[in-house]
Amino acid sequence: MKTNNYIKYFPGLNGLRFIAAVLVFFHHTEQHKFWMGIPSLWMDRNIPGVSYPLIVYVIDNIGHQARVIFFVLSGFLVTYMFLVEKAKTDKISWKKFQIRRALRLYPVYYLVAIFAFFVLPHIINIGTFNESLRQNFTKEIVIFGLMLPNLSRLLPPVMGASQFWSVGVQEQFYLTWPVAVKLFSKYFMWFLISFLLLKFGLEFLLIYITPLLNDKPTLQKIFSQLLFMLQLFQVEQMAVGGIAAYILFKGKEKILNIIYNPIVHISVAIVFITLLFFDIHFTGYTLFSGFIAVVLIMNISLNKKFYFSLDTGILNYLGNLSFGMYAYHTLCLAITISVLTNIRLHETNFVLFNILFYSLSFTASMILSVLSYRYFEAFFLKFKEKFKEV
Repeated sequence: MKTNNYIKYFPGLNGLRFIAAVLVFFHHTEQHKFWMGIPSLWMDRNIPGVSYPLIVYVIDNIGHQARVIFFVLSGFLVTYMFLVEKAKTDKISWKKFQIRRALRLYPVYYLVAIFAFFVLPHIINIGTFNESLRQNFTKEIVIFGLMLPNLSRLLPPVMGASQFWSVGVQEQFYLTWPVAVKLFSKYFMWFLISFLLLKFGLEFLLIYITPLLNDKPTLQKIFSQLLFMLQLFQVEQMAVGGIAAYILFKGKEKILNIIYNPIVHISVAIVFITLLFFDIHFTGYTLFSGFIAVVLIMNISLNKKFYFSLDTGILNYLGNLSFGMYAYHTLCLAITISVLTNIRLHETNFVLFNILFYSLSFTASMILSVLSYRYFEAFFLKFKEKFKEV
């Protein structure tokens, strides 16, 4: 039975954000070594028939699983907020929500993008990436300028800003999600099911059609790129977060008790950890991993009998830095690896190279995140209160 005791604060989720950001950092650190032709623990999944040690799968998968947490967490929190707003005010202010999102994300996003496009290529040696950016500069600047960085995945990575593809997916999702929640609030679960069926129906259609176009290579390439972008547009994970938010909002106690059951969340945690050691691909895997993540998220935040708490002062503070960490860390990685490779440290002392690469990049990312949050982001965040509805 739904009550009016709406949740105002979800404990532990700030800490979870920061942990996810750190996992992404480890993933991208090894990925940058791979891009620079340095021995790494990052794997290129596009190489068929290649087997790797378990640690390689772990390094690759922790980044992907962290992104799942970000996506599911975003869908969960904003959907719950919209449902509460609709219940309290009988409306959802699309304009105010977009302004709040812009104040939180746009200043840092465009600051990093400007640095990646106009400064970074001139101060470091990142080989073919500089040349790729010169060749695709107009396309890339338009894509990033219009907040469509996920489209950039069809081109070579923009060093220092490639991580923003996931921000693009979220922002595009958020353009329509407030409207969807408002229009279908009375039939929200049916809407979510239909939404997921439509998403995967389109994927299955493209998977079936694309191989049939061998005699039309241009059209096949277009369909292949459409399929890639649709699979990259993993809004189903945000929709999974929306399902959890609806169950919580409506007070579906039977379902919540199942989610909080020790057997369930222990089993889910085991599955989550196990998935880190395998290279798994199947249509619907993103949905499956989304449900795994949402069970863990709800237990970490809402289950008072859960085995540990992430709701501490230091983790809450670090959680506030998580977007800065996510935004700035690839700039720090690119600069650090350029400096270390220019002095050929990776050739003369590989152990020291790795120690310095990790420690300097992480330290620089944290310092930038702290300074940014305190002296740059704070200026914009103080205006968010003016645009809050609930």
